[in-house]
Amino acid sequence: MVQHYRQADRDAQPTLLSVEPLHAACMLESMAAGGIVSVPGPHDSIMAGLNCGRPSMIAWPIVSTGIDAFVAISDERAREAMRALARAGVVAGETGAAGLAGIIELLTGADCAEHRAQLHVTASTRILLFVTEGATDPQAYREIIGPAGR
Repeated sequence: MVQHYRQADRDAQPTLLSVEPLHAACMLESMAAGGIVSVPGPHDSIMAGLNCGRPSMIAWPIVSTGIDAFVAISDERAREAMRALARAGVVAGETGAAGLAGIIELLTGADCAEHRAQLHVTASTRILLFVTEGATDPQAYREIIGPAGR
């Protein structure tokens, strides 16, 4: 995705956001360090697909230069995003909802005015989310969304 949106011949260069769990924020920490670092565990987030402690050496050169902003989110933000997506008719698991959770965190959490300014978010901003997984754990999904799917 980063390679696609960072092609030199593209007319528009959208802002790209990377989202990861608070307890496995290896990309965020690596960016701060200026190179790949490991984040010690436990990596116990419900976002199992993002629950790693070290960036991919293959992806690092592309992601570290192509992503505009990095955010680490709590499991509760992922749950909140799952419920919001369910209300919109989208079935998304914990990892799949992470993109929306990151947007919610940046645009409504602490320092949201600063984040909106840095990301150039206005009332006319359009956001494209990639939902990368469905309900891979149906029982956990039902527990988070609730019996009525709200």
